[in-house]
Amino acid sequence: MAQRVRGTARERSIISITVFAGCALPIVANLPLFQDVVWVFWLAAFALIVSALVLVLRIIWRERDSSES
Repeated sequence: MAQRVRGTARERSIISITVFAGCALPIVANLPLFQDVVWVFWLAAFALIVSALVLVLRIIWRERDSSES
């Protein structure tokens, strides 16, 4: 049995890119060039991960509402 895919291809790609960037920013922050502004990279990474989570939750809620209707 095929499993239904949640979200559009665009939404899935945005989530993937956002999570990837959120995970890559702390790695980049460890470079010697950015030692004075490490907190900016960590804050941006946190914001990206939270925004990806919000997008996933919106997709779930949207599909839950459409299945109830």
